[in-house]
Amino acid sequence: MRKLMEIKDLNVEIQNKPLLSNISLNFYEGISIFLCGPSASGKTCLLKTIAGLNKYRGHIIKQGKVEVVLDRESFLEESLIKEINYNNLDVEEQKMIHKFISKTDLNKKISELEEETKILIRICKAFLNKPALLFIDNILLFLKPKTLQKIKGYLKKNHITLVCVSNDIEKALYFDYMIVMNKGSVAIEGKTLQVLEQEKILKRLGVGLPFYVDLSIQLKLYGLIDKIYTSKEDLRGALWK
Repeated sequence: MRKLMEIKDLNVEIQNKPLLSNISLNFYEGISIFLCGPSASGKTCLLKTIAGLNKYRGHIIKQGKVEVVLDRESFLEESLIKEINYNNLDVEEQKMIHKFISKTDLNKKISELEEETKILIRICKAFLNKPALLFIDNILLFLKPKTLQKIKGYLKKNHITLVCVSNDIEKALYFDYMIVMNKGSVAIEGKTLQVLEQEKILKRLGVGLPFYVDLSIQLKLYGLIDKIYTSKEDLRGALWK
């Protein structure tokens, strides 16, 4: 399994205030990651540091191309065509743009576009750089399910590994691995279901559980089921056996 990026002993201070402390993480090809944590836990600071926006001590070793899409990035141009440099894209790149953005929207000013389209512009700009590893900060939550499916399909087809930062804990179940941050450090990490089973620690950190995982844990305590289920259908099937 190819390592795409390694973070070793990462520390960030801004105005003498420590924001990240001794972060060490590895990111591997094909292992999607859900990164979460309470407010001010350091999630966005970590992404900004990876993007080169913060000074830091330690090491960020990139062994594949890495792109970061931040929550509140500003646009450089008024028109969408200029923002993505559409007229200078090759045929395949233009096809990718049309997959996510309609021809009607392509000719509009950015200020006239819906919020979902503005988010897709940021993501498409990252796709144009052909990353192996893509970090997206807290904006997938605002996309329609159909749009999310398109993005998921594109990531899979083009072998792009996704790291999603979000506080929508229900989305964690779609990811292979989970990292929970707290007060600028990594509090827990591991395979997603194994992390979610650490109910007491997560709740102490202010991180909830996906509804059916939480319900499964409670039913398991009463001996009604013998494992954790992640969907309504699977849980109902276990209860009615």
